[in-house]
Amino acid sequence: MISRVVLRAHQLKSIGPGQRYLLEREWLTDGRVLQRINEGTPSNDQEWKPIGRWRDIAAERRALTAQGWEID
Repeated sequence: MISRVVLRAHQLKSIGPGQRYLLEREWLTDGRVLQRINEGTPSNDQEWKPIGRWRDIAAERRALTAQGWEID
């Protein structure tokens, strides 16, 4: 079975003046949550890493909104 993305979100983080990175997350149909960090390189070679699981996508969406994530 191929997992599909049911929710995608991102956040732009800052660690200092002029130093930013993009944090991206995907929620898949098989219940996994994946994350990757783009440090500003032009290449999208960063690997997706599993960071957890989800059960209620509506609750995940509410939490993301409350935490300031941009839902794609």
